[in-house]
Amino acid sequence: MIEFENVSKVFQIGTSKVQALKSVNLKIETGDIYGIIGFSGAGKSTLLRTINALERPTDGRVLIDGEDIQTLSKEKLRQRRKKIGMIFQQFNLLETKTVYENVALPLKLNHVPKQQIKKKVEEILEFTELTDKRDVYPGKLSGGQKQRVGIARALATEPTILLSDEATSALDPKTTESILKLLKKINRELHITIILITHEMNVIQSICNHVAVMENGEIVEKGEVIDIFGAPRQEITRNFVKSVIHDEVPERLTAGILRQSQNYRVLRLKFLDSDSTESVLAQINKKFEVETNILFANISEIQERILGIIIVQVIGSETEINKAEAYLEKQRVGYAEVDLEKGA
Repeated sequence: MIEFENVSKVFQIGTSKVQALKSVNLKIETGDIYGIIGFSGAGKSTLLRTINALERPTDGRVLIDGEDIQTLSKEKLRQRRKKIGMIFQQFNLLETKTVYENVALPLKLNHVPKQQIKKKVEEILEFTELTDKRDVYPGKLSGGQKQRVGIARALATEPTILLSDEATSALDPKTTESILKLLKKINRELHITIILITHEMNVIQSICNHVAVMENGEIVEKGEVIDIFGAPRQEITRNFVKSVIHDEVPERLTAGILRQSQNYRVLRLKFLDSDSTESVLAQINKKFEVETNILFANISEIQERILGIIIVQVIGSETEINKAEAYLEKQRVGYAEVDLEKGA
């Protein structure tokens, strides 16, 4: 487990102080794939670098399996860092070394015997599907292949934690998908905890189990990805979610509804792993003196689960609409009222 306890970080830049982290509290369970998302300057990279003590908190503690890494001796910290792999946006490969030599480098630096290096590197190249690129130099590789080499190198020391610093930001969508599949494979088969920072919500949607949203050095929202996508609370989180799940009523349709004279309420419904959406709405129309109009519908796959979001207009008296909402609660359908005038 990785724990951040009231972690703050202040940088001294000339005569000015910049607070990069502000009392961050977060727990990442062993074996998880945890995403940290935010815009540039949010503090994501600084937080990530405190895990391997490349950045040391000004205040607070970072614990790995209960051990405060700031209190470790230089030798113990060196040993701890061997078990923390890191992959970067710009790959950081040695251009004068072959793929094999790049992957073998951490092992050579740790004075691992040559035969053991050969065996380990060949295993990793097979695992990362790079065997045929063994003797190729980075200049001859595509961006995705370079990132695979970066990942392979990070796996060489058999880490228990893998840090991914915007590892897919420089890649096209198709290549990003293949890299994310590789990271899933690493997590599933090698049981490595992955902490992934990004500004792309589609990356969080594709791979992460949990997510923390950062803004101005603080964590403003955190939880399971399925819950954050289904009911984001903070404005910044809603904006990130909207980048992959568009759940707003079209403007022209909104204008028409606002001109209507009859009494109505607009609700955003959330369904998880359920195909009962139509039956619930049909029952509402049947049981109560209301009429329902679907204004928007979206279905997404998150964490191998189905999240359905439907925005529906319910027309009728206040009494009947209240009865319909009570029915939704009884059926355990998540819902929230939408204010069309505010667009929320």
